[in-house]
Amino acid sequence: MGYVIRKLAFSNLRKRKSAAITLMVLIALTVLLLNIGLSIALRLGSFQTDKMAELHVPDLLAYYKDGAYAGGIKDLAGQFPGVTYTEDEPALLLNTRKLKYGDSEVLSALLALRADEQRTLSPFVAMGDYTPPVGANVIYLPYMFQLSGGYQTGDTFTIPGEKEPYSFVVGGFFEEALLGTFTGVGVKVFLNDSAYELLKQELGPEARYRFLSTMLTNPAESAGKLSQQVSERLAATDDSGGYMVMDAPSVLEGNRFLVNMLAVILVVFALLMVLIALIVIRFQILVQIEDYMVNIGVLKAIGYTSGQIRQSILLQYLWVALAAALPGLFLSAAVMPLAGNLISSSLGLLWPASFDALSAAISLAVIIALVLLVAALSARRIRAISPIAALRSGLQNHSFERNPVPLNTSRLPLQLALGLKTLFRQMKQNVMLLVIITGLTFSSIFCLILNFNMSRDNTAVIRLVGVERSSVKLTQRQGGISNGTVKELSAMNGVQKLTMLDIREATVQDTNVQLQVSDDFAKLETQTVYRGRHPLYDNEIALSGLVARHAGKTTGDEIAVTVNGMTRNYLITGLSQQITQLGMVASMTEDGYRRLVPDFVPKEINLYLDKSTEPAVFAKEVEARYPGMWDILNVEEWLEGTLDTFTSAVSAITWTITAVTLLVVSLILYLVIKTLIVKRKQEFGILKGIGYTSVQLMTQIAFSLLPVIIAGVMTGCVLGYFYSDTLFTLLLSSLGIYNVAFSANLPQMLLLCLVLIAVSYAVCMLVANRIRRISMYALISE
Repeated sequence: MGYVIRKLAFSNLRKRKSAAITLMVLIALTVLLLNIGLSIALRLGSFQTDKMAELHVPDLLAYYKDGAYAGGIKDLAGQFPGVTYTEDEPALLLNTRKLKYGDSEVLSALLALRADEQRTLSPFVAMGDYTPPVGANVIYLPYMFQLSGGYQTGDTFTIPGEKEPYSFVVGGFFEEALLGTFTGVGVKVFLNDSAYELLKQELGPEARYRFLSTMLTNPAESAGKLSQQVSERLAATDDSGGYMVMDAPSVLEGNRFLVNMLAVILVVFALLMVLIALIVIRFQILVQIEDYMVNIGVLKAIGYTSGQIRQSILLQYLWVALAAALPGLFLSAAVMPLAGNLISSSLGLLWPASFDALSAAISLAVIIALVLLVAALSARRIRAISPIAALRSGLQNHSFERNPVPLNTSRLPLQLALGLKTLFRQMKQNVMLLVIITGLTFSSIFCLILNFNMSRDNTAVIRLVGVERSSVKLTQRQGGISNGTVKELSAMNGVQKLTMLDIREATVQDTNVQLQVSDDFAKLETQTVYRGRHPLYDNEIALSGLVARHAGKTTGDEIAVTVNGMTRNYLITGLSQQITQLGMVASMTEDGYRRLVPDFVPKEINLYLDKSTEPAVFAKEVEARYPGMWDILNVEEWLEGTLDTFTSAVSAITWTITAVTLLVVSLILYLVIKTLIVKRKQEFGILKGIGYTSVQLMTQIAFSLLPVIIAGVMTGCVLGYFYSDTLFTLLLSSLGIYNVAFSANLPQMLLLCLVLIAVSYAVCMLVANRIRRISMYALISE
């Protein structure tokens, strides 16, 4: 009996070859996307953990100026409970410089270490075996500079200097888990002895730092507490603010944010593809039952049971699923290196190109199980078909269906009227097509909006990140800012306004947070409060939604804030959101901060210039007017360069999903139109016999599907426009983002909709061209 069932399944496949091939392409694409998305999502956490162990990455990093207090910082870290090992070494800090990266320029600080220094934690290991020229000043760069920055060994790497640039030979590249990307506070590089001594002499004592590395027994619990203590000690001993403390768990989580988001988008889109494949399977089975109704009646009449006929259908679709899923898995293995390049450029680590058996097994099991489930449910109606009804092709004695477009009374053009009759006749098929096109259009619009906000209008992205969008940011190198200096800067040509915004460390109910201190939050361009308001008085504070949730507080409650051992209670006036610092932020006024630090003097100023003033030119004027007084950051240029490093990854996902959408819509239309022509072959032959041309019949088919296509595209577009922000909020909720308001480019969206409709119409006409093969003579001969 099993042999007979296999023969039936094979016969069904042979009769419906084109439908099977269409379904195989759809399933292969689904498995490809699902396996890549799952592979990234499942491996990312363990990948970073394994790299931490492989590269001997410390659990806490800190760099601070080399002064009398430097030894005390190492002692503090060494005496902390749970610390197993500490080491520090000299370093040079080059404040924000303009670096050539790919086809653009990126502003970033550089932390330079000696390549030959003996170290246990994060030892220097160059990738490759390049030998630089003897006597050359050599620099070793993080891996991302080779992958997406366009650098190769032997190239010249230039660092802008105060008077003239410093040029180095690129001696190689290395993997760096914490300071290897532009998402952090700086990028670590290694120099040979001659290059290090050159910079040491040129930059002077101000650039000389200590670099502390610490290992902990339980970093997940104690790294944040140690970071808090080190930050408080540095804040008390170094009033210049020229230091940075970071714990590995927080940095790793921040680095994988973008990769996680792209992986989730791929998985969600793959699940949408799974749903589409299941809808198509159900449609094919129902059409198959209808087409082979007489055959089913014959089989039942000669003794076959409904269960055996259903088993043949299940076996048929099991073969199709396996024949498509296995090549899809192999194809994903070939595509994975391209996805790995995007991951490596985001993380600064070499993503392994090895095949992930777990994600492949999950993808295969999910697809096979769902295909069999839908096939079994769809084939159940075979049980209700009696042999007599089947032999009569399922026809009943009477049909009481209403005629929606009667030709004898309709005033519509004949072609349109016939197309509408077909539209109403195949309502179930049209509902399937409407759902599929709506889902695909929504996903394309979603990615289009994300890409637009990353590459064109990035205002909403910057607001989510939490960076103040000024033109130029000034940080005083020594001491605090006087009122006279503020007035002088405000009076300079091109300055529209000036705001004070300092970043400090604080503890809010045993949670280490980044504290934003400003004289007037209403003047800031980047407004992060989504509920309530920013603090106005010295007893008020605004917390991020994530901090408030951890503390069990909301607006109107009081909460204790500690800085350098001083604790005060503050009233929560608002809840904010931002991605930086993983959402662990708070804000208060300058007077409010002085309740904790009475001698606080602001050190950072944000300047906002008019459109006619170039930030780079203005920065030179400030340096000429106040030589050696400020560290100057061109914020506009820094933001543009930093976002550019992620735009390529988002664009790649956007165009991939758009291309897959067009392909899937074309496949579905091919399947629907081919089925329609086969079922109405006799009708089309009669119409051609009474004078209709092939073009008229092709147009009639297109008109019958075009309203559904337009409705699906427009519905998906509207849903994408209104509900993409909701989906973005769900993706970013783990970082404390509760309100997203991305901008949408309506011309771009409408253009995408027009492209989808135009391609769909072209596919309709192209596939319907097979009507030309139908002739009255051939039908009579048959």
